[in-house]
Amino acid sequence: MSDPSRKKILRDPDVQGGVDSNYHITSLRVPLFEIDLGQALYHGNYYHLFELGREDMLRNLGFPYREFMNRQLHLAVVEARCKYRKPVRYDDQLEVHTAITVLGARSLSFSQFLYRPLQASGNDQPRGPGRELCTECRMDMVCVQFTGRPSLLPEDFRRVVEPMLKKG
Repeated sequence: MSDPSRKKILRDPDVQGGVDSNYHITSLRVPLFEIDLGQALYHGNYYHLFELGREDMLRNLGFPYREFMNRQLHLAVVEARCKYRKPVRYDDQLEVHTAITVLGARSLSFSQFLYRPLQASGNDQPRGPGRELCTECRMDMVCVQFTGRPSLLPEDFRRVVEPMLKKG
């Protein structure tokens, strides 16, 4: 039975066949060092790929994560949820779709999706147009000072993020 108090993980940006413009897209290939003995991406290592997507999005917004660090701030993970749908393998070409779905005074939530073009693993020829959803993630974070005390999100960060806020 489903727990109604659980937050929805996220809303699929590709549900209508088109990419939602509020999602930032990062392209990458799965590196060998992320693969387990089963020849697939180890379940915990998906978070590495999602982090690369968040960092790329922030950099492209003009507020790289380095800016948080320069201000002695950090986005600490409060809750992370991942739904694994299809295995990801070494050398798969992937797209990480990233959006901010919740923005509070001190906290924010990222919704992320991992897509693979419709093809077999590695460098095989595509089977057709489009992509398949492999994994989805929701990451709830709070802004903290390096001392660990909660902090307001920087106002200039909020001004950059608010226009592209994706309701989830």
